[in-house]
Amino acid sequence: MDCQFICPSCGARYAADIPVWRCECGSYLDLEYMPVLDRARLNDQKTLWRYAQVLPLENTREVVSYGEGYTPLLPMEYCGVRFLGKMDFLMPSGSFKDRGATLMISKCRELGLKEIVEDSSGNSACAVAAYCARAGIRANIYMPAGNSAGKTVQVKAYGATLHLIEGNRIDCANAAIEGATRSYYAAHAWNPYFLHGTKTVIYEIAEQLGWEVPDYFFMPVGSGSQILGVFLGLTEMKRAGIIDRMPRLMAVQSNKCAPLKDYAEGRETPVSAHNPSIAEGIAIHRPVRLKQIVHAVRETGGDFVTVDDAQILNAMKEAALQGVFIEPTSAAAVASLEQYNGIINKNEKVVVSLTGNGLKAWNHFHLYNGHLST
Repeated sequence: MDCQFICPSCGARYAADIPVWRCECGSYLDLEYMPVLDRARLNDQKTLWRYAQVLPLENTREVVSYGEGYTPLLPMEYCGVRFLGKMDFLMPSGSFKDRGATLMISKCRELGLKEIVEDSSGNSACAVAAYCARAGIRANIYMPAGNSAGKTVQVKAYGATLHLIEGNRIDCANAAIEGATRSYYAAHAWNPYFLHGTKTVIYEIAEQLGWEVPDYFFMPVGSGSQILGVFLGLTEMKRAGIIDRMPRLMAVQSNKCAPLKDYAEGRETPVSAHNPSIAEGIAIHRPVRLKQIVHAVRETGGDFVTVDDAQILNAMKEAALQGVFIEPTSAAAVASLEQYNGIINKNEKVVVSLTGNGLKAWNHFHLYNGHLST
């Protein structure tokens, strides 16, 4: 397969068949890979591997997979805004991160790796641990101490070695990078294969909508692995002539940790010692690919939206009353719709990414139940 790693900072190139995770200059790497989807050649699988022809693996017949992907689009409503919920919390490990993990860990196995390091607030940790278990790869998972207990239990259940790090996500990432000096850093924020896995969500949505894209796509954004994957997939489909426009990519964050909005408006994001919001998956003060995320939002005419914890809890409640039980990070994207009531036209199509299962956040249930009783 003709693809290479390329450094967006200094332009250095690396062969894609070696286990390198960052440039010598310190920057993350992108994958120089420009596939074109031939819809006539789509396979019959009802999984994300239906789009194998645009996924950068040498052998897509022996992947590390649980049959993930092809999740439903469910009609829903919040604060007067009708939308389609992309039900990615129905993935095997309970979050959209399975899209990136299946491809990244398949590549790790293709490279012959026996051990990896990952750091995460939770969902990426769970996904990577699950796929490593299936691949027979030893997983060292670094998570901030105090994050959702359900996710730590899940990571341990998969047989991964769990390292709980005191402090915030920056402290956790630094500890993981130090740990990676003894193995390979398979980090969702750094690894471009992860992004090529997450891009499958927009291929699915486009196909589910008759090879059209929505007008708005709201997503909770932390490290940006989903929104960057979506932008990547949109760029590929536009180049292939499958679509002729892009949806507005709407990046949703907590008002207690909003580095995207802060950067776009010229402010420095204050770093808190611990997780500042119940939406722990998006409480990332220094996203590695921040500038790429901002570019994707601006290029599509999207926006940076913030919500508070009370709005998140209300959105969790309202989604659950429609039969959809999502975690706070997912609910943040739903909550943001309140700000667009009267702005989004009734004939415009809106998709909201429902990224994680509510059962992962059971240690927040006292807040959730207290909100229900008010």
